[in-house]
Amino acid sequence: MRAGPVARWMVVAVVAVSAAGLAPAPAAAGDPPAGSAATGRELFIGARPLSAGGAPCGACHALGGEGLAFTASLGPELSTGLTGMDPVALDGLLETLPFPSMTPVYEGHALTPGERADLAAFLLAAAPRGPPRGAWHREAWAAALAVALFLGLALAGRRRKLPSRARLVARAARPHGGSR
Repeated sequence: MRAGPVARWMVVAVVAVSAAGLAPAPAAAGDPPAGSAATGRELFIGARPLSAGGAPCGACHALGGEGLAFTASLGPELSTGLTGMDPVALDGLLETLPFPSMTPVYEGHALTPGERADLAAFLLAAAPRGPPRGAWHREAWAAALAVALFLGLALAGRRRKLPSRARLVARAARPHGGSR
């Protein structure tokens, strides 16, 4: 069977790309599989549940530059710690989860290799954006609102009527006119 001009052109293109070093390098044996950042984002916020159960990362962690869905504050903000981390180290971190506060949440709910790859792809892409901007504005407004409500309740409490006993004692202490 003879190769047509299109088949020859494809062979030449593949050889040229390989020779120029533009072809993707084969993955090393220890490298984690490539993941989808979009799927990782869904896993992070809980739009897509983890296959073994467990809480989504975004229930506790904030991640910069991603909006209100990424401003939780129970765990640390992740963008500062993940900046510059290589995918193999992040995969190992997601596999073992060596943090005591995370052990009860994920014990028996291990992440699959695909979920780790997707989360790593998302986290490594989002980390350079930095910590959430403007999150302190919401916290400041919430604190100001709490103080205003407390002061309002304190002022309203001062206007309450005296208890019945105090009113009776006050009335008895007032001078009365003579008896008739």
